[in-house]
Amino acid sequence: MLDTRFMIEIFPRLWHPFWVTIGVSMISLLLGTSLGASLGMLWVMSPFRSPIRILLNAYVWVVRGTPIIVQIYIAFFLLPKIGLKLSVFWVGVIALTFNSAGYQIEIVRAAIASISRGQQEAAASIGMTDWMTMIYVVLPQALRRMIPPLTNELSNLVKASSVLSVISLFELMKAGDAIIAASFKFAEVLLVLSILYFTIIQLLSWGAKYLEQALSLQQTNLSPAGQPLT
Repeated sequence: MLDTRFMIEIFPRLWHPFWVTIGVSMISLLLGTSLGASLGMLWVMSPFRSPIRILLNAYVWVVRGTPIIVQIYIAFFLLPKIGLKLSVFWVGVIALTFNSAGYQIEIVRAAIASISRGQQEAAASIGMTDWMTMIYVVLPQALRRMIPPLTNELSNLVKASSVLSVISLFELMKAGDAIIAASFKFAEVLLVLSILYFTIIQLLSWGAKYLEQALSLQQTNLSPAGQPLT
């Protein structure tokens, strides 16, 4: 039988690691989104087989082809060697940002590619530059299409943050390991951790769904010219 009293008692001990997990995940997502969106647009705007595209493709290939734990270890051991002595929290942020941006380049690229080419041609016909077209015409429409895969990426980041326990970041998984080592109650601790991870991901999913509906409603209430319908 599960010791439910013990499960209730350990919740306060997991409260701080709970917020560490949320913090490292959200900061990594924000930085990863900024980097991924910028590099994704750069990929789209670069000529076919240009050096920029080749480098970005190599970056995506490395991120998708190597385990997250390897990327974390590289950040942990390499950064001090190049003079960046950071806390394990920020090492974790850098590692997760590096990983997330690699996936988000593909998310941004796919969302932009889904927008009709005719809109870009229409923008060019009225004198807009490629970058103006991207920022004012394509991206506002592509943003709504990015939300579902970005939500999935955030869920992956929350789960990937558990691997940061290998560099001794005291997040949920590391705190759970410490409690297990002291109590030897594996099932109870793992069940509580599962509940907390599920709660984080579910709340983020609800928030993303609300944002998607809000953007959809805003788009519905605008005419093709971008003016409110009367």
